[in-house]
Amino acid sequence: MRGYRAAVLTLLIALAPSTLAAQAQFAVSAFGGVYLPTADLFEGVVPTQDAGNISLKFSQSTSWTVGGRLAVWPSARIGIEAEAAYVPSSVQGDILGTVDGNVIPISGDVDANLFLGSINLMYALIRPPLEPLLIYISGGVGLVSRGGDFYDGLQDTSDIAGVAGLGLKYGVARALWLRVDLRDYISSFNETILSDAALTGGGSKLQNDLLIVASIELFLSPGN
Repeated sequence: MRGYRAAVLTLLIALAPSTLAAQAQFAVSAFGGVYLPTADLFEGVVPTQDAGNISLKFSQSTSWTVGGRLAVWPSARIGIEAEAAYVPSSVQGDILGTVDGNVIPISGDVDANLFLGSINLMYALIRPPLEPLLIYISGGVGLVSRGGDFYDGLQDTSDIAGVAGLGLKYGVARALWLRVDLRDYISSFNETILSDAALTGGGSKLQNDLLIVASIELFLSPGN
């Protein structure tokens, strides 16, 4: 009898990892939407040889975004998701200088794209048992990387970000869901060349980069 119990216990232990793997649900999704910056990158007064002291203000422009996600849900309430997004944006520059005693305002746009990536823990706040609906919150850590013509001559333009989010998805088929998400990438922008040259202003600027996106999500494992 003891031998039988030992054999059953050994079998259960051996099957435990595969059972957990069978319960886990894997999903991939592609999304598109809007990128919304909420703060200026730099604002200050910088000395120049030809125009004296000039006032500079640089802001990332609103743009569209595309990206993808890979997720695993070990349980009905908890999920882990990796996300990557590309933003083909620009920087709006406003310059106020003096030429021959005259104040000259200059404005223009320069190409300046972004890459945002993160790993997030998802928690389902609402998941009705008889309805294919899921409302969830998320939080994690990510990276905001900036590139393009505007950033080419600058330093320290990327930063580690904290990420917070809220989302809703609805199942339209057994393995197909429609999603809407809001993600906030919270980082700082402290470009050293501009900040070191600034007579006033400059320094670290808190950034809240918002992604508002819609996506199609496909589950690759049974259970949805």
